Amino acid sequence: MSWTIRWTMLGSAVVACAGLAGCGSSAPPAAVERLPGKWHGEMIVYEDAVQGKLPPEKIAELSAMQMDFEFRQDGTMALSGDHQGQAYTTQGQWQMVKQEGDLLTIKSIEKGGGAKDINIEFDGTDTFFVPLQTEVAELGAMRFTRLR
Repeated sequence: MSWTIRWTMLGSAVVACAGLAGCGSSAPPAAVERLPGKWHGEMIVYEDAVQGKLPPEKIAELSAMQMDFEFRQDGTMALSGDHQGQAYTTQGQWQMVKQEGDLLTIKSIEKGGGAKDINIEFDGTDTFFVPLQTEVAELGAMRFTRLR
């Protein structure tokens, strides 16, 4: 077999393999690109982690916690929820601090409040978790699902 034919066949094989490797393996967009949208969050309390560390009424309060976030493309955000029967809504800004795969850290700056870093772990494109930790233990996580 001539040199030209061998290289042509090898080149065709490489192109075919590259095409097959790319089929069906579409990765989701970067985490920071998945964040914009409206999200509903519900608290997941790690019962075994909080037993004996928090009073039962605090565990019940955490378990009932829900909130909605809207992250906008322009870096603004809105947070609304209910805390002990009192509805609240706050506005603010967010910006990416870092991302590694499905892990995203943003800086949240609420109007009238300070800035804080929030760690987000995506599970696909329509769900993410924000862990709730104290100095004592990891108490649980807020699970957010995309509303739109």
